[in-house]
Amino acid sequence: MSSEEMNKRSIEEEPENVEFSEGDEVQIKVDQFTDLGIKAIINNKYYGLVYNNDIYKDLEIGDETTAYIKKIRDDNRIDLSLRKIGYGRIEDAKEKILKTLKNEGGFLALNDNSSPEEIKEKLEMSKGSFKKAIGGLYKERIIDITDKGIKIK
Repeated sequence: MSSEEMNKRSIEEEPENVEFSEGDEVQIKVDQFTDLGIKAIINNKYYGLVYNNDIYKDLEIGDETTAYIKKIRDDNRIDLSLRKIGYGRIEDAKEKILKTLKNEGGFLALNDNSSPEEIKEKLEMSKGSFKKAIGGLYKERIIDITDKGIKIK
């Protein structure tokens, strides 16, 4: 048995007590792909799951990234998200859109009519998060939304 296999034996599948709660930022390592999503090791101690509908970037086995505790279920299994939970997620999406707009010369050919795939490919976020974020940026009078895309005012 390899040392990696020995180490994996100490990873808890259904921990009784964890030192974090919903919304906390953690470090994960992609362990395997399942029908439900990505099984990942949290902080080298616990297993958690990122569901397929929550994966907005390409990951491979062994990749390490930041994730957030989405839910600690009744059976003590841990659900993860690659994005901040709740309102923090929209604030992150707004920052990412503004940064991308600046890098693209102030215009992005994305709007409410863009496909979820286009938005995911360009911004690594869901269409729902994109729409909430551009709605907020528009209300704050930071961007204009046109039929061709969004642009910084």
